[in-house]
Amino acid sequence: MTMCLYSDRKQLLQLEVSMMKQVVFLVISFFVISFMPHIIADDAPLEIGNRRELFLDDYLVSKLENVELLTHRPERKNLAMIFDKPWEGDSQGYFAALIDGSKYRLYYHACSQKTALPLTIACIESVDGVNWTHPELGLHEFEGSAANNIVVKAVKPGVSAHDFSPFFDLKPGVSEDEKFKAIGFGHSVSEGAQNGLYTWKSSDSVHWALMQEEPVYTSGAFDSQNISFWSTQEGRYVLYYRDFNGNTRIVKRAVSNDYVHWTDQGEIQFPDGGGPIERVQFYTNQIAPYYRAPHIYIGFPARYVDNGLTRSTALLPEWEERQDRMKTEQREGTAVTDSIFVSSRDGMNFKTSNDVFVAPGLHTAHNWFYGDNYLAWNVIETRSIDDDSPNELSIFSVESYQTKNDSRLRRYTLRIDGFGSLHAKSCEGVAETKTLIFAGKELSLNVATSAAGFVRVEVLSEEGGVIEGFSAKDCDMIYGDSLDRRVSWNGICDMSVLQGKPIRLRFHMKEADIYSLKWEE
Repeated sequence: MTMCLYSDRKQLLQLEVSMMKQVVFLVISFFVISFMPHIIADDAPLEIGNRRELFLDDYLVSKLENVELLTHRPERKNLAMIFDKPWEGDSQGYFAALIDGSKYRLYYHACSQKTALPLTIACIESVDGVNWTHPELGLHEFEGSAANNIVVKAVKPGVSAHDFSPFFDLKPGVSEDEKFKAIGFGHSVSEGAQNGLYTWKSSDSVHWALMQEEPVYTSGAFDSQNISFWSTQEGRYVLYYRDFNGNTRIVKRAVSNDYVHWTDQGEIQFPDGGGPIERVQFYTNQIAPYYRAPHIYIGFPARYVDNGLTRSTALLPEWEERQDRMKTEQREGTAVTDSIFVSSRDGMNFKTSNDVFVAPGLHTAHNWFYGDNYLAWNVIETRSIDDDSPNELSIFSVESYQTKNDSRLRRYTLRIDGFGSLHAKSCEGVAETKTLIFAGKELSLNVATSAAGFVRVEVLSEEGGVIEGFSAKDCDMIYGDSLDRRVSWNGICDMSVLQGKPIRLRFHMKEADIYSLKWEE
């Protein structure tokens, strides 16, 4: 009787333990499914077709061994422009790059914080993206002469043009007189005028007219560079604008189908961290689709950092100028700025690079003040001025902002697609992609190695087995530096037999970078 009672209790205890295990399992499963959807999504093949994919993040990557995802910094190059015209003042900022046919233009606001010079929007021009000039546009008078490069003198009477970000409208069916559009903050300077974002249109990117007399968007702070564009990926206009979360400068987003009526989508997110916080705030955003892969948004937020008046402040360059600026407001001399790189595949959730993109650097002037190192909106492809190198990306950065009458713009360069890469050092590594479904014939890599470095590519089945004829041993060793290196196996590049089938790529790498891939016909 005693044994039987003990047995029943033991069985009951075992049953309770078993039920508790099931409950724990269900709870854990619930949290895994609810909070880690990316793990489930990874099992589904990525249908990339023949679009170009950049190694900016782990979107394509399933495994890395002795290989890292590396963010690259642009190279500091020539001085593109010194702004010394009387109508430009000492503060040139919020640059926006635009290509109109064979001509490059950079638009910017020009004003002075030290005098009563009114704020205007001007532009400089170039035929090669390297050497820039002040065109005499003859559109607006300054001190009795129209021999200047001012494109917008004011939004309208009583409203000054704070910033101006134009773009070529890729929306299908857009009319000729609206093929260029622009958005900018109209700041009220007289009673009765309304603050907000105004829009302009142009047929030639020089002569601009308001699209309507009233602002199209009024819910925001806007006191920075606000940008917009037609997204071919989303099939609508997208706006990124400045606002605040408490005392912290942030970036918000809105969308529109007609460039007039906008729907707010709130603050952009940084799920993995790295977004703006009170100590390190985002002043500009500079977000745009990357022209070679428009489904990927890239941006160069300027980071605003104010540590207050510390011992390091006095050791920064140009201490006397810094003290002079602090007479107006302390932060004018204590705050410093640089720029980072961000990217997104849905336009709302962004990944921050693992390193600064443009830092002030080891300079004794021009780069360590609040307002320096702000990057222009949009990168442009330009010819290289170095020997027989291929085209490159030009990126423009503000220097000497609001310090003296020699505010300037510096050109930086980066290889095409070169924002980030799969990077292997001298110890051989392996990088493996998730399951992909491609469309095309030949696999093209944007790749660079050292003299001793190499890349070999093997193709795996969805289950992970090496496909016959596409092993690393069969792959012709890749070394050198190319924007378009076709991968071959025993001398054959054709991969059409695998088109439309789920595969994985495995890269064997040493002293090498892979920046992007694309299947070409």
